[in-house]
Amino acid sequence: MSEDLLSYPTVDEIHVIHEDIVEEGEETEPGIQNPRDVDSALHYISEGHYGKVPETIHEKAAHLLRMLVTAHPYVDGNKRTALAATEVFYAMNGYLFTYDGREIRQWLQKLATDADSVDMVEFVSYCQENSIRTGTEE
Repeated sequence: MSEDLLSYPTVDEIHVIHEDIVEEGEETEPGIQNPRDVDSALHYISEGHYGKVPETIHEKAAHLLRMLVTAHPYVDGNKRTALAATEVFYAMNGYLFTYDGREIRQWLQKLATDADSVDMVEFVSYCQENSIRTGTEE
């Protein structure tokens, strides 16, 4: 699939992902703090901001995950929602995100607590190395 023909989840689809996360977690509090943050993340990966657009699917996936974690659009479950939304984004475009649980938790924690220290080139490489082209788009 050409990078300019990628499919993107909608804001509503990401909210549904979050609702599923809330239902799975007994102690996860529901609620959206700022729905515009989800829209902003999706707009950035698809259209860009200020003349800068992530170019590859892996750059887009890494920035989607980063922006959903750091913006904290939900009351609870932001990291889990960001990870699931990134998995869905990859799947929509014929990829399987095959991350290691321990490593991705480290990335998520660092994004959540000290995002400025995250080397995005390294994180994009991590996403690329941990995704497999399946050849099937949903």
